[in-house]
Amino acid sequence: MAVDLEAFMEKRGRLVDMMSRGSAEEVRQWYDECAHLYNSNYKAAGFNFHNCTVEATLEHVKDKKAVILDLGAGTGNAGELLKNDGYTTIDALDASQAMLDFAEKRNIYRKLVCSLIGTEPLPADIEEGSYDALIAAGVFASGGVSFDTVPMLMNYLKKDGLLIFSSSEVVKDASSKLVNNVLDKYAEEWQKSNICSLFAANETFHAKNEPAVVYTFIKL
Repeated sequence: MAVDLEAFMEKRGRLVDMMSRGSAEEVRQWYDECAHLYNSNYKAAGFNFHNCTVEATLEHVKDKKAVILDLGAGTGNAGELLKNDGYTTIDALDASQAMLDFAEKRNIYRKLVCSLIGTEPLPADIEEGSYDALIAAGVFASGGVSFDTVPMLMNYLKKDGLLIFSSSEVVKDASSKLVNNVLDKYAEEWQKSNICSLFAANETFHAKNEPAVVYTFIKL
């Protein structure tokens, strides 16, 4: 399919508006409708969140046989990077079936599961206590996945397993819940509740002029 960057960026502008309103269902529908454009244009658009999240994973998850769950896997961009680096067991979870249909064609994942990520348990296909690492590239955002989900997600990690996710530092008023000091408060609560602890924070960028941090939390 021919790359149509201009059309993609115009539609992404609408996506940003939806996310600023915190509309998870509209966001899911956008990805279903625009999966083909996303798959063809994400590199040309200069997105880096897959790369920076995978770089942190390579740094902190040394065992190439580690069992990894790619949260918000989309069309498989982060998963492909991991597979190319020798990781052998990766599962995918995403709210958009259309995005997962693209990912399935790339033969990256052991299993692909379509589900929203909220505070309720994930589908039975995703087993608790079975993963060495969960990764989430560009997923934690207003209209996307909330930090409130982290205690639930920790149930799917083995002891000392890692949750690795990127978060943009460019925050609009409507998504101010993602400001660093708010995450600090969450992290303090998680530590006190013996859920997880901050393991590392790597400064990076999601795209041009969009600084970000990749956070790594370890399950306690």
